[in-house]
Amino acid sequence: MERCKVSGEEIISNPYWAYNNHAAHYSTRIKRIGRNVLYIRVDAEEPVRLEEFELNLVMKVLEDSGLKGKPFHVIWNLEKVKQIAYSYKHGIVNFLYNIQPPLSSVVFFNVAPEFVTTVESIRSIFPSTMHLYLAESYAAAVKETLNHISGKNPQTDHTENNEFEHLKNQFLRASAMIGWLKMLGQKIHLPPANHELYPFFSALSFLQEDIAAQENNHEKKKRELVLFYEEKARAMDAEISAFENNQRQLHLEFEKEKSGLTNTLALRKNESIYISASLQNRNLALQSLSLEMSRLSVPPEQKRQLLTLSETLLETHRNERQIDLPLTETDSILLSLLKRKYPHLNNRELKICLLIKQNYDNNDIADQYGISKRGMESLRYRMHKKIGLNKNQSLKNHLAALAVEAQALA
Repeated sequence: MERCKVSGEEIISNPYWAYNNHAAHYSTRIKRIGRNVLYIRVDAEEPVRLEEFELNLVMKVLEDSGLKGKPFHVIWNLEKVKQIAYSYKHGIVNFLYNIQPPLSSVVFFNVAPEFVTTVESIRSIFPSTMHLYLAESYAAAVKETLNHISGKNPQTDHTENNEFEHLKNQFLRASAMIGWLKMLGQKIHLPPANHELYPFFSALSFLQEDIAAQENNHEKKKRELVLFYEEKARAMDAEISAFENNQRQLHLEFEKEKSGLTNTLALRKNESIYISASLQNRNLALQSLSLEMSRLSVPPEQKRQLLTLSETLLETHRNERQIDLPLTETDSILLSLLKRKYPHLNNRELKICLLIKQNYDNNDIADQYGISKRGMESLRYRMHKKIGLNKNQSLKNHLAALAVEAQALA
């Protein structure tokens, strides 16, 4: 069990009563001396700047110690502290003014010379019910706390009888109120104009007015920015609403067009089934007719002509079914000629040959097959190679020459 060497009271520690600020390279630890004295220590390899007041840590220690809502005292070791950030100052002041019941006393010790003014500024804004003391060592700090608890320390600061110390305390209080708490409406009581400290108080008063003016300008600009961005937000909302309405309208139109296309496809499918059945019937009829003609007792030359015509009709029918395109007799002969001369051409390429011969351009053919213009050009290039044309020969002219040949055979 650890005991305080000054008071002899038990020192309570807890591994959870610690806060580590890794970014600022320090840790804050709290122990309890006796029943209601908190000992706060900052651990660091070298003097540091305190960044955020450890309010949650202090409240946890008070709660764990059963001191929440009860009077308590603080002894603060500032050996490793060279500076405190604005947020830390603000946190301390809020804690001091909002803790209930009020903190009874605070004793700072091991205060670096450059930090004394900050500590005195903290003391200057202490509520009247609290008392702050400075001590040189841990032992002196504990004795100061014990004296306060026993009522041996005076309740009023004797330095207030000294005019300079009194004015100094007022100056520090006004500076802290302005700088830490942003209390810009706090009246600064100026000493007489011929007083040696008058210029300092006057300068502080002017600074307060300047900061107040800057704050007003800042608030004005902030309001203007809020209004500006609210207007932009409303305009953006309107654009989004218009876009969403447009999207809904486009969706309705798309669904309507989709429905129309679906109905058209269904109708075309039915037509295709009917045409296919009709073509099949025509093919059967042509085959039957060809068979009957072969049995007719007619002159050989007349029979040959009839059979040739029948075979031509059957060939045209087979070609139409192969490429799914109505054909004239000349087109059918051209198609048969292409299949005989270039057997490596597939059905799509054969159909494209007929479309080219009928003066369809690349864009029209690409639209029929649902491909890009670049895709159509690549397709024509492959057909060009399959047919065996060199780069200076035109596919269209070659097909025109074959059409003349087919016309002669018709």
